[in-house]
Amino acid sequence: MPQPDLDARGLPPICYIRHPTSGETVAILRNEDGYRPAQTLCSPECLNAKLSAPPTEAQISAMKHGSLMGWATPGADPAFWARLRGADHR
Repeated sequence: MPQPDLDARGLPPICYIRHPTSGETVAILRNEDGYRPAQTLCSPECLNAKLSAPPTEAQISAMKHGSLMGWATPGADPAFWARLRGADHR
């Protein structure tokens, strides 16, 4: 299966999230499986805000999904999450 053009999907090179089990701040790198420990006491929100282009909620959701389920899946596209959130407001 060919790799999707993740840059064209609008995925940032990196984003930060809170690990769902440990609560530690971790980094997700575009096109890498899993996550990397951020080794910081800063919150994901603080670190994301300091990026040159802070990621949107849809981008963060897509990055989380891609790192866990695969980057070629529909959930690794921010547009997927934007559509879901739009459906919630109808």
